[in-house]
Amino acid sequence: MKRENASSSGRVCEKTTGSGGHVPREAVLATDAEDMREALARRVTEECGQTFVAALCSGPDVATLHRVMDEMYADLERILTKEPFDPPLACARGCSYCCYNQISLTPPEALHLGLYVLERYRGEEAEALTRRVDDVLRRIRGKSRAELGTMRHELPCPFLEDGACAVHPARPLVCRGWNSVNAEQCRQANVNADPMTMIENHALPRELAEAMQLGLLRGSQACGKEAGFLVITRAVKLMQEVGLAECARAWLAGEPFFARQHPW
Repeated sequence: MKRENASSSGRVCEKTTGSGGHVPREAVLATDAEDMREALARRVTEECGQTFVAALCSGPDVATLHRVMDEMYADLERILTKEPFDPPLACARGCSYCCYNQISLTPPEALHLGLYVLERYRGEEAEALTRRVDDVLRRIRGKSRAELGTMRHELPCPFLEDGACAVHPARPLVCRGWNSVNAEQCRQANVNADPMTMIENHALPRELAEAMQLGLLRGSQACGKEAGFLVITRAVKLMQEVGLAECARAWLAGEPFFARQHPW
């Protein structure tokens, strides 16, 4: 479980009421920061949706989708890079506790990831990826999203290789927003198999990533395309089985591609 924070830069802090009804200055600042983050998130959602509609409603194609997603990811990175996070993020290469998870992503994110996977994986590497995907699918067959959350420590992302993300440049928005200021708390959550472990984090990255996802969903709906959340391993398997080209064609044509029935 993520512990909320409240500051413009995402500093972890707690709001208190003080004595005699007095509201401390820290609480006022925290409330102002929350308002600022909410306003920024609303703007990000609106701009992402508008950008998506402008680019993909008139003449959708895979190249345009890839470009738009690259630009959105770059925009998020620029915003977060400017933030003086205090305390600093504990996230670093080799710290992969949060990679034991089956994250949710939108169809545009899935297709963008699929394009990267198509370029990145060949021969034996592609076969090894398929084995990892199939292993996770066997474990999660018939499981609800709530059930996946309780067993997440058992479910490594299929793109976790040697303790690092093999698709880092194309990682979905949830991965970009997830963060921690205390790696030991993350470790304990996995070691104790306790998804309810409190993990101190900064709210801003999460909220902006969620805002972008919402913008993608609204933009997809406005363009008459399938919109909803997908479990990453199931989406990857579908693209592997059917082929990325057919997946992209069907989704861009407005067909309910990701919602089709599958045996896993």
